[in-house]
Amino acid sequence: GKELVARAGEIIGLAGLAGHGQTDLLLAIFGAAQRARTGIEVTAPVALVAGDRQSDGIFAQWSIAQNIGIRSLTRLRSGFLISPRREAELAEFWKNKIGIRTPDMSNNIYSLSGGNQQKALFARALGSDAGIVLMDDPMRGVDIGTKLEVYDLVREEARKGRTFLWYTTETEELDNCDHVYVFKNGRIVANLGRDELTEEKIIQSSFSDAA
Repeated sequence: GKELVARAGEIIGLAGLAGHGQTDLLLAIFGAAQRARTGIEVTAPVALVAGDRQSDGIFAQWSIAQNIGIRSLTRLRSGFLISPRREAELAEFWKNKIGIRTPDMSNNIYSLSGGNQQKALFARALGSDAGIVLMDDPMRGVDIGTKLEVYDLVREEARKGRTFLWYTTETEELDNCDHVYVFKNGRIVANLGRDELTEEKIIQSSFSDAA
């Protein structure tokens, strides 16, 4: 297989048939960032935006603001306590920036629609100090308006130097990427630049026997 290289400010797509190692790679990178020695070198703080909100991501008992602030605890601290004012400011900033539709950010996270819950998870990742943001097919089943808002935000954050690794099962999302790695059986079988990105190319690579 080929190696995956991601540079600052790049949006890297992970493609191929579902279940061919894309999510495993993201989780391995996430794990490597938490504790070293997995053979993966991670040189910046990492955040993960999961596609499966139920199994990964949402703290069900918590408010929207708390769900967003969990990755920014060191910055929100005042002595040993979390400053509610700073937490509220962070939440309010992202509420406006990413368009979270709620009358009150101190409402429970489950008071939000699915698309807005997903936006809260993006706000958590983007509001943190993470230089690398992992996206595990996070826009599955989210309405098109929300998708377009998030795509704009991802591109804007990439321009500021953040790196995104984006696994998606929706081929048109790959148009937002600078590079796409196609996975097969846990290995990278193709590395497509922006100019060679076609659905045919991706499908062809997914089924090819190339090592």
